[in-house]
Amino acid sequence: MTSIYLRAYLHGYARKPAPRWLRRFIARSEIHRAWLAGYLGFFESDGVAYGPAYPYPQFPDYDADVDAAAPQSFYEVFPYHPDRA
Repeated sequence: MTSIYLRAYLHGYARKPAPRWLRRFIARSEIHRAWLAGYLGFFESDGVAYGPAYPYPQFPDYDADVDAAAPQSFYEVFPYHPDRA
């Protein structure tokens, strides 16, 4: 029975919409909950559950000393261009 739930989860995780008649037929069942969890992007990795409220970290943290918001001069942000006067 778990393979049915897994297939429903993977079908939802692939963002494949189920027809409305099928969703009404399986409403409030474990199969519908598995499909919906996959469709919304819920998953578990190393015992930590991720989803819309607690997203998976996409990018590694970078060094705080190298900050993109470091103070810059006006001409570094807007370089001089001879065609503009």
